[in-house]
Amino acid sequence: MSCDLPKLTPRQRLFVDEYVLCNNASEAARRAGYSEKTAGAIATENLQKPAIRQAIEALRRDNAARLDLTRQDVLEGILEAIEMARVMADPAAMLAGYRDLARMCGFNEPEVHRVEVSPSASAVVAQFVAMTDDELATLVSGGV
Repeated sequence: MSCDLPKLTPRQRLFVDEYVLCNNASEAARRAGYSEKTAGAIATENLQKPAIRQAIEALRRDNAARLDLTRQDVLEGILEAIEMARVMADPAAMLAGYRDLARMCGFNEPEVHRVEVSPSASAVVAQFVAMTDDELATLVSGGV
């Protein structure tokens, strides 16, 4: 990795390299030598570390610059591959292309909905919190 950050251990650097290759944190953790049992937890923990996130972004930038590749180039390549798959009547390849597009465009990210509760609504929320499960079920089912 050409974007060496001193805060990373050798295993963390390997995790960054593998994550940039496969874009799957658990798989990257396994490939970096973390145990099968703890790979998921380590992957989550690693992705929360600012130094690791910075290293991932730096490596991605380095790779794109080295390849003289833009996001638009990648999108156009995927669209071209999808069209080729359509002509060849290969629905599996088309779906794979659309999955890649969806990931690149951020369509797979969970939607975030912010709910702000005003101070007057806090009293209502407190009433709901104080209710038992049976009382809530009755309320939801239309009972009084």
